[in-house]
Amino acid sequence: MALNWVIAGGGTGGHVTPALALGEAAREAGDRVLFVGSKRGLESRLVPEAGFDLVALPSQQVMGRSLVGRALGALNLLGQVGAARTALREAEADCVVSVGGYAAMPAVLAAIWTRTPLFLVEPNAIPGRVNRFSARFAKRVFVGFEAARQRLAKHADDPRIEHLGIPVRAGLIDAFSKVDARTPDLPPLHLLIFGGSQGARQINHAIMRLLPRLAELPIEIFHQAGELDFDDVSAAYEGFAKPAEVVRFEPDMPNRYGWADLALCRAGALTVAELALAGLPSLLVPLPSAADDHQSANARALADAGAAMALDPRPLDDDALLGELSSLCRDGERLARMSKAARGEARPTAAADIVHRCRTLLGAAGAGGREA
Repeated sequence: MALNWVIAGGGTGGHVTPALALGEAAREAGDRVLFVGSKRGLESRLVPEAGFDLVALPSQQVMGRSLVGRALGALNLLGQVGAARTALREAEADCVVSVGGYAAMPAVLAAIWTRTPLFLVEPNAIPGRVNRFSARFAKRVFVGFEAARQRLAKHADDPRIEHLGIPVRAGLIDAFSKVDARTPDLPPLHLLIFGGSQGARQINHAIMRLLPRLAELPIEIFHQAGELDFDDVSAAYEGFAKPAEVVRFEPDMPNRYGWADLALCRAGALTVAELALAGLPSLLVPLPSAADDHQSANARALADAGAAMALDPRPLDDDALLGELSSLCRDGERLARMSKAARGEARPTAAADIVHRCRTLLGAAGAGGREA
């Protein structure tokens, strides 16, 4: 039986990408999918590009603004609930799935209002505010990290919380499956440095300061610097005595993961999921300004599994970073253990598993559950 899904959320890639992964899995199952998000978020471009319909509401971010800005943002979100309710009714929604973010709130409130079954997907170790609020109303909550369970459960043994992993898009999983990961044969160490599509200024600047000392190590570097820092980073590498390549943006990251022995990067949920899929050891530098410091919790989770080292970004200690790189440059056995641990954290079927669980639950209860 085909179901009608409404997937809500967006704003940033960390919300939009899991949403698209779920949409693709639901479509693969023969279901119909409608996205509800914000006109201001990445979903306004990425969702239509993926071939899905999108109801884009003029929702505004609440947190990270002044007191007046938060109040205005909250009023704006509440004002969009009626439009979200209309979207649910016209789509004949059998369920609403929230991936979090401010863009999800109107649809979440509309689902509560209309008693449409609500499912949550939380990709971070520390849940966002929207999903923390919504969890009490949800039929099921799917988490990417076990650490998120206690913050979303009604009680210690809440059966609604299921750890199924972080949804990753099918195309990316397929790309990783075709890449032969490098077997560490050190030295030299192949170091992959990146900070998302825009780069990571803190990491860029630390590497620029350390380059004279890194030149003393058996190392080769691929550095995705982002647009803003590209010129400065490129200039810093001039005269660097070891093989190095600096780019603004790398469109084929799976092959770069396969080339690398070690990554130096941020700790967003999707980055952590990719590192696990690739089985790539990492030095993680959490984004200090991330909401609720969730990247630090993501980094700790991967470090606790033995797949990564988590470095303190406040401030990032150059000597500590150099010390880890110096040690790993010559320790292929340790890198192999970290790689195995990373692969143990991979959940490539997360999106399909979540969709299957939702379909099973809706089928057992009878599809629908909407108010007229």
